[in-house]
Amino acid sequence: MAEISLYLFGKPEWELDLDKAEPGEFRRLGDSIRDRLYRAAEITEMLERSGWERSGALYDIYFYKEVKREEAEKELEELGIKEDEIYLLEEEEEWDEEIEK
Repeated sequence: MAEISLYLFGKPEWELDLDKAEPGEFRRLGDSIRDRLYRAAEITEMLERSGWERSGALYDIYFYKEVKREEAEKELEELGIKEDEIYLLEEEEEWDEEIEK
């Protein structure tokens, strides 16, 4: 099974220095978060159309599908989803093998 993590946004302090941020920095961050969420919506639509299941997390959306990692990588490339937009997690079997070692 392949699993994808799609980061949305985190705590405000993770995004900028709240003690020193100028008003313009808040505006730029707002624009950045808006752009990030609009792209997250596009990615969500593409993945769900391709049969990926979704579950929510605290700062991410997780998608999963019964495919090998190589198949998932090929599918993401075909969909136009870049490596730096998501995080493709290791398959469960690979994690199990690492734990047994």
